[in-house]
Amino acid sequence: MRRSRFAFPLKHARGPALAILVALAAPVVPAFAENAPAAAASPDNGTVWWSEIMSADPARTREFYASVAGWTPKTVAATDTTRAPNPGEAEYTLFTSNGVEVAGASKLDPDDAGDVRPGWITYIQVASVDTAVVEALKKGGRILKAPFDDTTIGRMAIVADPDGIPVGLVTPKSSAPVN
Repeated sequence: MRRSRFAFPLKHARGPALAILVALAAPVVPAFAENAPAAAASPDNGTVWWSEIMSADPARTREFYASVAGWTPKTVAATDTTRAPNPGEAEYTLFTSNGVEVAGASKLDPDDAGDVRPGWITYIQVASVDTAVVEALKKGGRILKAPFDDTTIGRMAIVADPDGIPVGLVTPKSSAPVN
């Protein structure tokens, strides 16, 4: 049996030394997980909820997927996808196929972390984003974007799996998956 490097007789640990030993033995729980909302049961948990491409050139991306996939792109305001963007406002692209939204595209923000690069990201619906992020950390993943609340979508986060591949996690306000 393998022993912890902190395994020594507790009879020798006193006062501050005991407090340090106890602190080192305690599991590390990220601050966001301490007040995690209760997990929501949904038959859609574990399904692909949405796919989105982060693009350095959204206009080129719209043209590419319109030609290659036959998708119809619609440019909307990033903060309100029910309307067109105002001049100078951040844009988002909704791709539709036969009138059904199938994916989205957004401009890669140059201020994003160094781990963010152009490419597709898949969002998976989970019962609790906070719990899923803790599990990702336990299994060798890492946090790319800590859990946050989006007022129109729900709770979200982006993690990297052990191979470094980003995946989005979402606990949506609406129980129906997007796609």
